[in-house]
Amino acid sequence: MIATLEEINRHLTTEADGSYSAVYDAYHLKTAFQPIHQVNGDLFGFEALVRVFNECGDELNTEPFFAPEYYDETDQVNMDRLARVIHVKNFAQFFASYALFINMVPDALLIHSKNVPASLLHQRLTALGLKSEQVFFELLEHDCSSNIELLDILQQMRAQGMKLAMDDYGVKASSECRARILQPDLIKVDRSLLADFLSGQESPLRKVVGLGRELGAKLLIEGVENAAGLKVARMLNADYIQGFYLGRPQLLSEILLSRVS
Repeated sequence: MIATLEEINRHLTTEADGSYSAVYDAYHLKTAFQPIHQVNGDLFGFEALVRVFNECGDELNTEPFFAPEYYDETDQVNMDRLARVIHVKNFAQFFASYALFINMVPDALLIHSKNVPASLLHQRLTALGLKSEQVFFELLEHDCSSNIELLDILQQMRAQGMKLAMDDYGVKASSECRARILQPDLIKVDRSLLADFLSGQESPLRKVVGLGRELGAKLLIEGVENAAGLKVARMLNADYIQGFYLGRPQLLSEILLSRVS
């Protein structure tokens, strides 16, 4: 299992545009970013997403690489760790004045924390010129093998200044129960709740808005695909919005190329 900086660096590559990517076995991992806006339209930050390519340069479906039914625990954790490293390095180099959202699989976080405690993660962020307060770790909707361990690790990370976001609220384990246990700084509402609201089923989305206010959590509505979705987010006084209407995920290389052109 990849643990030390020396081991990590052996997998990293520098692209012609100065960005970082990683090679693991026959796969090439690259960073994509999707913008996150304040509800008034101002840019707030970026969600980092991994894109996986084969040796021929073809983009592959990402989901299997982080699912236990396809890859064993070691491969999952290694790829998760490499993805996080290139995301942070790329963000620090090109978007350091904004907020960074990084996805975390709960069980991968448990394993990762055994090798990289919160204090060391804080040091690595500082070494890159970032403040811990800029970083939101998005806890994905997967179940966790030990909620007690998860809560302890998240408390350590937050004590170092890092933020906790609950991803895809309303799907699988991203539930009211988890929100009340973890007390996240931010709740990302799954796109399905906005779609339901727009089709006339308003209660689920209104309920999570109330929960967020009760817990003192900021609210981000995902899946804003059109003007109607934006109007709902503003009407409900959401704090942040994300979706294709505001910006699609783009490979970092494409973003940098558009800057030049």
